[in-house]
Amino acid sequence: MKIINYEIGALDISYTVETIKGHVFTHAFPKDTSSKNVERYLTLLSTNVDERKAKI
Repeated sequence: MKIINYEIGALDISYTVETIKGHVFTHAFPKDTSSKNVERYLTLLSTNVDERKAKI
């Protein structure tokens, strides 16, 4: 997983992520989410995206 871009909004931070298999997705978290939790959730989402794309 690699964060390729982020955008800071008024209430949240939107991350654009590239998965290990090259898929790209965007997800937003509230500004008060800790960096450790952001990394944990984005890693989980990245794995789920790769698994779902493999089934298609």
